[in-house]
Amino acid sequence: MLTIHHLGLSRSDRIIWLAEELGLEYRLVKHDRDPETFRSPPSLWEVSPMGKAPVIEDDGLVIPESGAIVEYLLDKYGEGRLRPAAGTPEYIEYLHWLHAAESTLMTPVLMNMIAGMSGVDNPAYNSFVHGEFETVLGYMEGVLANREYIAGEFSAADIMVAFPLMMLDSPLIPGPAGGDVLGSYANIQAYLLRLRDRPMWLKAEAIFRPE
Repeated sequence: MLTIHHLGLSRSDRIIWLAEELGLEYRLVKHDRDPETFRSPPSLWEVSPMGKAPVIEDDGLVIPESGAIVEYLLDKYGEGRLRPAAGTPEYIEYLHWLHAAESTLMTPVLMNMIAGMSGVDNPAYNSFVHGEFETVLGYMEGVLANREYIAGEFSAADIMVAFPLMMLDSPLIPGPAGGDVLGSYANIQAYLLRLRDRPMWLKAEAIFRPE
């Protein structure tokens, strides 16, 4: 059986959500962060060579990295669901957002979070973060003006993109960009509401965030 290793406040949220959208049976193993260092516990290092989550075990394979896991699960269990047909313009758009989630979008999100957690107050650093948000979020706002989901129909790209956006929308993630980064982006806010209304998101959230 597929095993999903989950670490609180991590990208492993994506994999539980994807598994629920696909209707997969799986075993969930939860790992708790160290309350002082916020690092992953020894139990996760026993599975993942870098102590990171998510990581899955399936048919003797150990697969880390949320993007790689998403592609693996869709290849093996997707049966054509949650991504457009390969070779189509829609597929190229899907690929763009599937990978932009962990590069173009996640970079300023992490920079903002690290600055907030470490107390960094550097004008040049903060200006760069603000500029990146204006570029990336401004572009997404325009894309979502005529779409319900980031690549057209709901897909695994939305599951990837949702995580950094939800980080920005969380009061638990401080940073120099402030607590209302998404406040001026009405289309992105509406998009997040649509994602949070999905039955399988609600089911997944109840699993990884039961409190």
